[in-house]
Amino acid sequence: MHEVDLFLIRHGETEWNRERRFQGHRDSPLTARGIAQAERAGRRLLAELDDPAAYALTSSPLGRARHTAILVAGAIGRAPGDVTLDDRLMEMTWGAWDGLTAAEIEARDPELWQARIDDRWTVAPPGGGETQQAILNRAMAWLGDLGPATRVVAVAHGALGRAIRTAYLGLPAAAMLELDEPQDAFFRLYAGRIERIDV
Repeated sequence: MHEVDLFLIRHGETEWNRERRFQGHRDSPLTARGIAQAERAGRRLLAELDDPAAYALTSSPLGRARHTAILVAGAIGRAPGDVTLDDRLMEMTWGAWDGLTAAEIEARDPELWQARIDDRWTVAPPGGGETQQAILNRAMAWLGDLGPATRVVAVAHGALGRAIRTAYLGLPAAAMLELDEPQDAFFRLYAGRIERIDV
């Protein structure tokens, strides 16, 4: 893959993160802790950037990511208007299950829930939900569209972030399910490797 310098940040904690709800394409606001996480990520990012003005800022359009991106932008001396939105950075949607907990899904659709657990790569949640393969394909497409020597800060989501890291390293697809989704760290993807940066 051509060289990029990519800082990949997950949004801060949300109300639904606390409730262990699958947010998908639905949304809930950042908690006070989530706002603090975003602000700390921005300050830590500033220490990593040799020239903050040289980096493009992009985000998922979902509110939790957009709010995080604006806070990060402010911390590195950039304006909210500098953040562009890209639908490909949206979280994996659970379709009709967006906003539900695992227990609620299991009670509502026990057979389909079990089928999804057994095969997350080809079994999609009902109502337009995505498979793990679908988000990996989306991540690969987004990375593939980054131009040579692109410098970018991207704010996205847990599952989508795992997919981007998997695609960047060319890992086997199954490895994606083993990666973490921190809200107190972010990642630098550069020179064919990934560095975790704690905040």
